[in-house]
Amino acid sequence: MASASAGQTRQPRLPLQACVDWLLAGPRPQPDDIHNELLQQRTNKTRTLVVAVGASLLIASLSAALTGAAWAYAWVLAEIVLGSTRISLMMRALAKAKRDRRAPVNVSPIWAGLASVILISAGCYQCVASGVMPLILMAGIGLANLVGGIASRNAGTPRYGILLICILTLPFALATIMSPVPFLFIIGLQTPVYTAGMIFLLLENHKILLDLHHSERNNRLMAHHDLLTGLPNRALNQKLFAEMLDGPWPDAASAASKLTVFCVDLDGFKGINDRFGHAAGDAVLVAVAKRLRASVRDTDVVCRLGGDEFVVLLPDITENEAAIVAQRIISSVSEPFEFAPAVRVGASIGLASAPRDGTTADELLSAADRAMYEAKRGGKGAFVIHRNVAFVAEVVPLAPVAQAPALAC
Repeated sequence: MASASAGQTRQPRLPLQACVDWLLAGPRPQPDDIHNELLQQRTNKTRTLVVAVGASLLIASLSAALTGAAWAYAWVLAEIVLGSTRISLMMRALAKAKRDRRAPVNVSPIWAGLASVILISAGCYQCVASGVMPLILMAGIGLANLVGGIASRNAGTPRYGILLICILTLPFALATIMSPVPFLFIIGLQTPVYTAGMIFLLLENHKILLDLHHSERNNRLMAHHDLLTGLPNRALNQKLFAEMLDGPWPDAASAASKLTVFCVDLDGFKGINDRFGHAAGDAVLVAVAKRLRASVRDTDVVCRLGGDEFVVLLPDITENEAAIVAQRIISSVSEPFEFAPAVRVGASIGLASAPRDGTTADELLSAADRAMYEAKRGGKGAFVIHRNVAFVAEVVPLAPVAQAPALAC
């Protein structure tokens, strides 16, 4: 898969898309899963969005009532249309995130939020220009309320949040400084200080949120991955089994199995621990894990169940293809290690395929485990294909290891 993707011509991003990507990114690059979670967290702030829409509609309505100006009534109409659109888009985004958290984030709510902020900023500017003191005070209080909501809702996208805060507050500050109303310029001078404070608060919220997501990610990795090799552990192995066995199964005429399972056990590993110590044993396990990953396809999964026992899950593969992969693993594992040329290990592998040898994780693991022990008894350094139908195990050693006789499982 890597070669296929490398051969494809990467489409250049449009300038607008590049701008959106930059706007939604944080100060430092993050892993894709954390970046997606930071974007998705905006969809959980529906209450603050409803309050923000209600607050801006209230300011517009009071502006229309106090001034009777055409711009105020146009503002009310625009708030109704844009506010209902934002809530509708947010609810759709929330439903989509609940269905699939890995789905691409819809940027429509982003653009709708930007349009709403520009509308509110223009309306508040007009409130100051009207010279009606109660309306000016109401606009200032409303902006402070909206800016606080922005600092909370956009902690995952600080650049976007900072842009919204600046759009809201800086035109209002300019309008109050230019206003002929006595002493109103004092508000304009204080507004940039308030803006800076809210931006710092937004950045602090972003750091807290980022630390939380990193902690959750580390906890998930520790719970589902082997700490030494980084491979999926026994708990995640069961989940991966369920996912790979789910969905449509191949028909009887298909040469490929739904899932092929390798049970891989290292030959001679105990002697390494006894002779060179556990530190050398750990180094060997790490190196073997890398070799296993390099020997399989991108769609395959390598797991470590514990000790020197590994499991490889290979979906949609024929028996001949699986045999080639097994032989490649045995050859790779048996090569000398650069950090300790005197240390040598081998690999014995048992193969089981669904649906021939079972249709559940327990059945497949049990069949592959029996086949692996037949490879051990047959001379090691070999792989065994478990054939449940014929009730025999076909031992296929890697030359020059002598072939072990076929034994009943």
